[in-house]
Amino acid sequence: MLEYLIKIIADTFCASIALSLLASLLWKEKSRKLGNDFYRGAVTGVAAAFIYAVLKRNTGFAVREYYDLGALAVSLLGTVGAIVSEAFAFGKSDGRARARFGRTSVFCAVSGLSALAFPNILLYPFAFAVGMDNIWNADFALRVTGYALGLLISFCTGAALFRISGPASRRTSLWAALLSFAVILPKLLLSVARILVGRNLIPRYKPLTRFVMWGVERENYFAYALMAVCALLAAEAIVKSLSGAASGENPAEVRRARYMSRLVRRFSLSVILGVVLSCLTLTAGVAYSNRGVELVPPIELPASDGKITIPLDMVDDGHLHRFVHNAPKGSSTVGVRYIVVKKNETAYGVGLDACDVCGPTGYYERKGQVVCILCDVVMNKSTIGLPGGCNPVPLPFKVEGGNMIIGTADLEAEARRF
Repeated sequence: MLEYLIKIIADTFCASIALSLLASLLWKEKSRKLGNDFYRGAVTGVAAAFIYAVLKRNTGFAVREYYDLGALAVSLLGTVGAIVSEAFAFGKSDGRARARFGRTSVFCAVSGLSALAFPNILLYPFAFAVGMDNIWNADFALRVTGYALGLLISFCTGAALFRISGPASRRTSLWAALLSFAVILPKLLLSVARILVGRNLIPRYKPLTRFVMWGVERENYFAYALMAVCALLAAEAIVKSLSGAASGENPAEVRRARYMSRLVRRFSLSVILGVVLSCLTLTAGVAYSNRGVELVPPIELPASDGKITIPLDMVDDGHLHRFVHNAPKGSSTVGVRYIVVKKNETAYGVGLDACDVCGPTGYYERKGQVVCILCDVVMNKSTIGLPGGCNPVPLPFKVEGGNMIIGTADLEAEARRF
């Protein structure tokens, strides 16, 4: 349950909040064209996510990093444009070119953020029953519950935020939307840099690699910043609803004003509750989920004639196996760790216990899955041994006479990573 609750909150919370605040601001513009562009962007983003999910599920054509890179590029352009557009009210400007710029920015921001948030929502249900003989058991029910609860928290928080932003002044909605986009922008830039470095699409400069690793370790901080924006907006709405005296031309209008104030307070408390639950999920929930993670000590196998021989029956159980080879590095030696896992009946995944994005932090096994220690990403076993993303750095090997052969020269060439 907790596993999918964490995943859904991490995938959807930021997008839900940013889109809610943008929708509230556009609602105040009272521009039908801007509203239509928002809805068209949402439909386009969800449609793109659906197409990707279908291709990912049924073909080997779809590559997540390239899909994300395209969606991130659209999101970045739209986010920057939306910040400029809303700050200077381009969307409602009389100038046709500036109005078109505002509408295009809104469309790109909404479609890009939706395209990033929805693929996992569509794909996670296919993994609910993985490793189970049947779905009629408590484990399956808990996974579904965590998934549904995560969606409920994210979308209900976003909906409540939209409701309290409605009565707020345009100035308040504007600073909240601009703050949310100011948080989203570096998050998008970091995601782009991570993909470009991981896929070797740009030179791997050490400062850039260190920046990416630093950002990956603190990725949840962007969500915490958005939570702070939500909490401030909710607190301001509560204070205003309590300090303002209900007024109206007749008793009916006074009663309605009091009812609206109570409604605002209820939605504000809902936002605060959603923020608290999301924050606990990404902090205490993650800590609890990762409790007791014990790394299997790597095994050092003897080398002979520049080769390390691993009997296949030693790694045929489908579990993660960690090994180490002491390689020269300058005037000393360093342990170069590598991993082996059987992917299916005929194939093995072999790679370093390190990746291009997260460095030498390594991997561990959790409930039969291979997981990155640093970013908690679950590896698709079928891609272990292939380059790119958060996959282990591939390591050459060959199988001969019931043994796996790995060259010590290949391991020693990677000593710089450890």
